[in-house]
Amino acid sequence: MTVLPLPASGRGLMLAALLLAPPLGAQGLVIGEPEPPPEVAAPGRTAPFPLKELRLEAGLPVRDGPVSAVHYLHGRLEWDVPLSGPWALRLGGRFDAHLQTGDSRLARGEGDYDETFLRYRDPRRRITVGAQRILWGRVDERPPTDGLGVQDLTRLVLDDLEDRRRAVPALRWEEYFREYRLDLVYIPRFRAAELPPRDGLWHPVDRIRGRILGMAPDPLLAPLVRQGRVQDRDGGSGGGGVRLSHSGAGLDYALSVQRSRRSAPYYALTPAARRALLVDPTDPEAVLAAAPVTFEGLHPYTWRLGGDLAFAHGLSTWRFEAAWLSDRPATRADLRPVTTAALDWVAGVEFFPGDADLRVNLQLGGAHRTGGAEDLMDAKDVYTLFGDAEQGFGHGRWQARLRFAVGLDPREVYLNPRLAYVGREPHEVYLGYHHFEGEDATLGGFHERHDLWVLGWRARF
Repeated sequence: MTVLPLPASGRGLMLAALLLAPPLGAQGLVIGEPEPPPEVAAPGRTAPFPLKELRLEAGLPVRDGPVSAVHYLHGRLEWDVPLSGPWALRLGGRFDAHLQTGDSRLARGEGDYDETFLRYRDPRRRITVGAQRILWGRVDERPPTDGLGVQDLTRLVLDDLEDRRRAVPALRWEEYFREYRLDLVYIPRFRAAELPPRDGLWHPVDRIRGRILGMAPDPLLAPLVRQGRVQDRDGGSGGGGVRLSHSGAGLDYALSVQRSRRSAPYYALTPAARRALLVDPTDPEAVLAAAPVTFEGLHPYTWRLGGDLAFAHGLSTWRFEAAWLSDRPATRADLRPVTTAALDWVAGVEFFPGDADLRVNLQLGGAHRTGGAEDLMDAKDVYTLFGDAEQGFGHGRWQARLRFAVGLDPREVYLNPRLAYVGREPHEVYLGYHHFEGEDATLGGFHERHDLWVLGWRARF
């Protein structure tokens, strides 16, 4: 029996869905995320059409199962309200609808706030109060220093990293001096990761099979998952952090210190369920009677000390990022949840073999438990090779792209080939395929029967 985390830590780690890296421009290769000093805000204008993004996607599972189709609708609105002087006001919202057909049917639509804030700007600083998306780090997938962002897990890893973040209410102060930027963030109220609909294809708790993502199949725990109650232990402060970054000719780097709560839940047995299970593991009814809440999603506070670096060499861009974490959740052999220290790192290179029409991005990442990692059911060391390759053709009207993630130990594979027509901006029509496989306790193994064809349309205004 084992209780393991979501893909962001431990044995269930899975890195996929990579964000497009900066392109080769007229001035050469762009490194990292350039951070020019902000300009004094000019008098604003209200956008005549506040719709910023609209997306429709139809998904068809490859294998027979309780789900015959998965459809998705997404819209995002944004208003920039004119204010006098150095002040700016933004109002944002989003709408997401999920439709699932078959024996396991669901239809859910919900609205949410997007970036909604009041901002002050002058040539030396930028102060933002309100809901905003915060994504620290420099690598394209699972940045080790990204500890303040709110994960959007409603579509698992089907989307790029920038589309897998939600806004969180925060106070942010950015101070600029020459090539440096000091970024301070305080999050007064913790916001947990956004999860899929309860019976959705991508939810980490599968009540039909009696499994939880990251947990190996277990006949003793299966009835507890099917019939028990799963609840998140969230609430409280979201923490904060400080990041000092430098942007210069050919070299970017940053250092950061954070104390924040883990965004994605780590599922473990509650103390009451654990005690009852240890008394008699063959009597699930007694466990359910003794524990109204059977599993809980934990979001422990964590100190995160890290840094990142990027530099150009010829026509290649090299990126490195690492962070030490004080409290990564885990489960001991006696099913007791604990935390351990951990070290995460990612190293990668982006280059253009042949010409600028072909871009290749390769990265290798590791997650290691360093302190108190004895007698654990979670993997101590996890290595993942991931990346993407993109080729443009047809005078820029077509794009072919392959995203991939290969878990080296434990073994798992995620592949996402995609063909898109982008010849009529701002519209994009795409056809893609998502393939999962792997060992039972991994994300690829959990979703091994969920391979999916997708056909979609997307417009960004």
